[in-house]
Amino acid sequence: MIMGDETTPQDYCTLDHDGCVVCSDAGIPVRVVSVAGDDALCEDAAGNRAEIAVELVAPVRPGEVLLTHGGVAIGRVAGTDGLKR
Repeated sequence: MIMGDETTPQDYCTLDHDGCVVCSDAGIPVRVVSVAGDDALCEDAAGNRAEIAVELVAPVRPGEVLLTHGGVAIGRVAGTDGLKR
């Protein structure tokens, strides 16, 4: 898990979630595991991993927390240096 229980709501959406009425337009925070060109292997709070396009927020580095939507990083999550993995 990349984030501690105190920062992740129990019903939080993850990368393996197909979408729902409540959060279909919400971004999902993920931690960058590795970077390869314009893509990064990222992990969500549930431990799911996926390749995410990061060219909109490049450059990125492992350990950073990004906000993603539809497989694309759309921003960085500020103040996340202390999040648990």
